[in-house]
Amino acid sequence: MLELKKTTFQQLTQSLQSQFALTDRKRSSSFQQMPRFQLKLFIDQAIRKHKLIKLYLLDTQNNEFTATGYMSRSKDHQNYFKLATSSTRLLYLINLNQIKYLVLAGD
Repeated sequence: MLELKKTTFQQLTQSLQSQFALTDRKRSSSFQQMPRFQLKLFIDQAIRKHKLIKLYLLDTQNNEFTATGYMSRSKDHQNYFKLATSSTRLLYLINLNQIKYLVLAGD
């Protein structure tokens, strides 16, 4: 009986994960890659004006995900950033090459 519950639970979680992944891809893939100069300009403005931004990021397998927060620049490298989220209190360390698109959050 325990095995049946375990496999049913696994099937349910796999189904939910696949549905969520498909929904997330459809929603975020509508944005095209922003040019590098434009990303740098918008990031500089967001840091200087301390604006809440939403980033569309790419991982190593080119899967897209979003993160929202306040950015700051690394002191050692110009193309490395830290994104501090206000809702989950997570820190993301981001390379400029990982950023696909960015928008102001809440606008």
